Amino acid sequence: MYRIKVATYKFLVNILLRLPDAFYAVLFAVVFPIYKALHKERAYGRVEKHLELARNYITKKNTIDCFAPLQGPRNDEQGYTARELAHALDNRSVMSLLNDEEAESRSIKPLEHTTARDTFRGIFWNALESYRGLARFKSVEKRIVYENEHIIQGAIAECAKQNAPIAGISIHQGAFELLHRALCRYSEHVHLITDSVGDIAFREVLKNLRSDKHLTEYHPDETGRLIRELFRTKGILAMVIDQGKHTKGNTVSLFGRPSTLYLRLPQKVNNMGAGIVTFRTWSEQERIIIRFESYYPPQYDVTHKPLHINPSTLSAPKSGTHAGSSDKRANATIDNSPLVTGIAHEVETWIAEHPEQWSWNYHGNFVAN
Repeated sequence: MYRIKVATYKFLVNILLRLPDAFYAVLFAVVFPIYKALHKERAYGRVEKHLELARNYITKKNTIDCFAPLQGPRNDEQGYTARELAHALDNRSVMSLLNDEEAESRSIKPLEHTTARDTFRGIFWNALESYRGLARFKSVEKRIVYENEHIIQGAIAECAKQNAPIAGISIHQGAFELLHRALCRYSEHVHLITDSVGDIAFREVLKNLRSDKHLTEYHPDETGRLIRELFRTKGILAMVIDQGKHTKGNTVSLFGRPSTLYLRLPQKVNNMGAGIVTFRTWSEQERIIIRFESYYPPQYDVTHKPLHINPSTLSAPKSGTHAGSSDKRANATIDNSPLVTGIAHEVETWIAEHPEQWSWNYHGNFVAN
């Protein structure tokens, strides 16, 4: 019976992926209004609320102002100035924002014009692109463009001198299912951590779809084995860090709200000697961009100064699903690890630049862990 279900799912997936875009355009136009009506107080309502709060936050404070004013000395209440923050993090992404006069407009304008419908449309089409890409459709593969490859190539070379692996981390944005396959370009040993979803037979089909001769999948319960194999093979850990189940994460600030990123595993392997490369993907017109962003050397928290986080810049909701004294965000302690803070800043920037392609609907968004 199990084999029959696997064969049936595989057949249906292959058929569905080959249906024309016109079919999916009509499908979305018909199904979305129904979904919206059924989820107005749940997923759709959450997205509307999150977008509104993010817009308000970005309008008041651009990405550079999240930590402190550009001008003026640092003190215990202000925390670090943005330029001090950039030097403390040794982070290419932060420095580029400081030197780019259009950084604020890049982050404000997309959010101003992004609606909840846009985000669900982005999730819908990016999922289709992801699975077609995993199925090795040439129409998808030929549209992928890699940027800043020197970052991951340099990280691998640097860590190889110390006989150490690296971790490649990203978020659920764009056609993110393509990211682990992309890492197989740079290593013969990519270790992907995934969580169980849906029917066991359907999971088998998805695993087969994601498979690559250079890729090994691990369940979160196999973290110990993953770490051993990662350091034995000197390969790449592949992981998305903005969603997690049955695991504890790191409380960070995203758009002025305590939120959770699941950085404990990357943080652990970094402390053990692995480097970390951040990268992301998004779609634009006829291209799927996969861009490598920053490199965090091994033991980053040991060699960099912890940052002061001004709690007055964080806000817990006064009303809504997560409001009230039981809301853990109200008393959340923000992780001030230089590694965690630097990655959180990058994640916020990525979301602000392409808000229509991030998974705003995830129920764990903007919830402290």
